[in-house]
Amino acid sequence: GPRVIPDDTRRALEKCELFRDFTRSQLMQVAALVEERSLEPDEVLLVEGDPANYLMVIVEGQGVAQLGLDQGLISLGLVGPSEVAGWWSLLDGQVYPASITALTPMRVAAFEASGLTLLMNLDPEIGYLIHRRLSGILFLQYQTALQAIKTAM
Repeated sequence: GPRVIPDDTRRALEKCELFRDFTRSQLMQVAALVEERSLEPDEVLLVEGDPANYLMVIVEGQGVAQLGLDQGLISLGLVGPSEVAGWWSLLDGQVYPASITALTPMRVAAFEASGLTLLMNLDPEIGYLIHRRLSGILFLQYQTALQAIKTAM
C-alpha cells in the first residue's frame, strides 16, 4: 500500500519553498521518496566538497551552514524546519558548497537526487514546479551574496 510518512514530515514538505505549489497528489509522490534521518547536536548533515547526492528538507531542529576558509569556518546562517539543504544536488555533477552541522537534535527528510530527478523527468509538471522554485532560491541567494559584497566594501 501507500507509504505513510509522519505528520510533521508531511507538514514540513507542505511548507517547504521547493514544494509550495504542489497538489496533494504531487506532494505524496515526492513524499514516497523520503528517507528519514536523525542527527544529534554537532553531527554533520552535509560536508563541504562532498558529491551533492541528497537534497534534504529539515523536519525538526536547527543546523548551521558553514564555509571553510583559510582563517577557519565562517557561518553562512541557520537552517531550520521546512527549509531546504543540499539543493545543489538537483544540478548535475555538483558538490556541496558548504557544510551543515546540527546545533540541536534534528530530523530531516532526505531525497536521493537520482530518485527526485527521475520523478521530475517522469512528471514534467513536478519537474517544472521544482525548477521554478529552485530558480527563485538561487536568485535570492545571489541577491544576498551581492548585498553582502556591497556591505563589505
